[in-house]
Amino acid sequence: MAFQFDGYLLSIKPARHALTLIPGWGVHRLTLFFEAAGTGDIPEGQAHQLSGELWVNDMGSSGWLGPLAQRWPMEAHPEGRNISFDVVLTDAQILGLEKARKGRELELRVDLTAVQLGAIAGWPARTDQLTVRISHEEWAKTLVQLDAGAFVDVLVPITEVENRATAARRLREAKSLIGAGRFEEAVGKARLALDAVREACDTVNVVRNLPPAQQRSQEQRWGMLIQSAYQLFSGAQHDDSGTTEHFTWSRADAVAAVATAAGLLARLEDLP
Repeated sequence: MAFQFDGYLLSIKPARHALTLIPGWGVHRLTLFFEAAGTGDIPEGQAHQLSGELWVNDMGSSGWLGPLAQRWPMEAHPEGRNISFDVVLTDAQILGLEKARKGRELELRVDLTAVQLGAIAGWPARTDQLTVRISHEEWAKTLVQLDAGAFVDVLVPITEVENRATAARRLREAKSLIGAGRFEEAVGKARLALDAVREACDTVNVVRNLPPAQQRSQEQRWGMLIQSAYQLFSGAQHDDSGTTEHFTWSRADAVAAVATAAGLLARLEDLP
């Protein structure tokens, strides 16, 4: 990305460490980092105000993410300067990104306008676009900066199917319970979320009269996973004498339970 002004060029490229994510209550601040440098006959102390919009490429029609805000004007300097832009992302936007990304790299488009400050005549402005590619590994590490319970949410699909929507709500409730330290209740919510999965996959009939383990079909093996998770998580809802009454649940257990239920629920979207 480059902005050509009278006598000099202002260029911008992604920094080596491209982004960070600061969690909030339902909304989060995504900060993008860049390196900016000026070449040519740069007026001493020449400052610029940059603004723009952030888009996501190749992920369907909902490509706009939000306006980019720069915290203070930037001085053009031959030695380069580090600059950053902030954009606010909601839980729903992060869910949508994860649903569309499907484990691939995240390709963002930055549309920027640079305004030359203090010009003698008017306010010279230039516009340009820049593509920023975020690897799957870097984006996954960025999401970890969110609360562990919130991170589980990215696996939950947005659906209008009633019982699946109810299951998704159960998982959001489980997230809140994890944040409150009520881990056993969170596991219980994960068990309730599996009701929609078991119904959609006809799990009860699939796992009935199973052949030996090595002879089971893929569907039967998925059925065993669903049924095993269901039976394990049921221990958070029942105090059976001598067995589940002694079960204890840690935060890691609760996160694993919610993540498992969320993944199985998300898988339903790809089933015929």
